[in-house]
Amino acid sequence: MSENESSQGMEVETQASLQSDETEESAEVINLSGTNVGTIRAELVRMNQSGAQKVIATEVEVKQGAVVKIEAQDVSITQGGALSIESAKAEISEGGVGVIQAEEVTIKESVAGIVIADKHTGDETRSGLVVANNVNATNIQTTILLSGNVEGNVETVLDTPRALLAGLTSGIAVGLVLFVGQLLTRRNRS
Repeated sequence: MSENESSQGMEVETQASLQSDETEESAEVINLSGTNVGTIRAELVRMNQSGAQKVIATEVEVKQGAVVKIEAQDVSITQGGALSIESAKAEISEGGVGVIQAEEVTIKESVAGIVIADKHTGDETRSGLVVANNVNATNIQTTILLSGNVEGNVETVLDTPRALLAGLTSGIAVGLVLFVGQLLTRRNRS
């Protein structure tokens, strides 16, 4: 069987020969090293210095690689990145993620654009937006934090109370502008 063909119920190992983003690999276990593929479907996916457009799996391990979209139960990324992750549990170490949506997220020495989680644990991380029920932090920097419970050191520009106040203030300001505009329009018609 060639490396470009799909296989069911077996392990597929690929090294540096797949370069097409049009390929789709399917197996129980897929190990990629130094290659790029399109879509991967498997129980377990291990990627080392590889890239993929989409990974759908139960467990995904990425080391020094990149994936556009990951849909999995467990995700582990070390010195790599993903544009979008949807999972039950995700761990990012020394990497970057655009948007991550998971029940439990652990991010260490990494950057994340948007984090949406039930439980978010962070250590030396930066984020644009964090929305989580529980945040446990060791030095997190975030622009906007919306959380019910925060433990640890979190630096934020806009936290939950300030976000509510900013929204209320903006709503009142827009309402006043519309009200004044409506009064002026009525006067001009008279």
